[in-house]
Amino acid sequence: MKKKLYLLFTSLVLLSVILTSCEDVIDVDLGSSEKRLVVEASINWKKGTAGEWQVVYLSTTTDFYSNNVPRVSGAEVYITNSKGDIFEFPELSNEFRGSYGCTNFVPEIGETYTLTIHYNNNTYTATEKLLPVPELVDAGQETESLLEDLIIVKGYFNDPQNEVNYYMSGYEQENKGLEYAVFDDKFVNGNYTYAARIFDDLNSNDEITINLYGITRQYYDYMSKIFTITSEANVGPFQVPPGDIRGNIKNSNNPDDFAYGYFRLSEVSTIQYTVQ
Repeated sequence: MKKKLYLLFTSLVLLSVILTSCEDVIDVDLGSSEKRLVVEASINWKKGTAGEWQVVYLSTTTDFYSNNVPRVSGAEVYITNSKGDIFEFPELSNEFRGSYGCTNFVPEIGETYTLTIHYNNNTYTATEKLLPVPELVDAGQETESLLEDLIIVKGYFNDPQNEVNYYMSGYEQENKGLEYAVFDDKFVNGNYTYAARIFDDLNSNDEITINLYGITRQYYDYMSKIFTITSEANVGPFQVPPGDIRGNIKNSNNPDDFAYGYFRLSEVSTIQYTVQ
């Protein structure tokens, strides 16, 4: 019996040594992947505004361990509508390298727009429709019944009847940016309903901005894929998607050299809420 205990003790000591030696940091050489264009083209028309000022951001992918975002300069960017109107997006100053702004964009509900980007001897295009969104008419909060420190903040609106609608919500806290989610009206069609988000870090008098966007089915599917393979649905829709998730931007010269990102147009409803 003593011999068996001795052998067991010796085995545990050896196992401890092996596990301890595994604590060394190992750098994995992931290599450099082929750089691709990354397009952040979200045209948001907030209710009650003219919507003439819009910005498109261009960058490229980079190596896994890099913290720098390579901004793209020298591209030609413009958007056209179905009537043939052209809205130019000239590059802004060097301080905003990779940013292309338009000061005379004309948003129109139901209109179809095409984004065109000429860069590095390639032409990238994407086409999307500008969809409406219901007005956010109220906001409120509830306490999670199982965990009292969790607060659910809701933005209420009337979903249109006899329509299939897709939405994106964006909740913004001061100095914390926007957190997004997408949903449809499959089970609430034509009813008074809400967008909701659960928070675990709210205090009384905190200010929250709730945004509701009207989106297409295609963009809903795109964002759903991104949220499915991320830990939680708070990844911004303007970041490089994980994995090989393609948006609606195509390369006319070389289909295999596609760009990441998505060209989206949305009417936006906004409401402010003060936490109780």
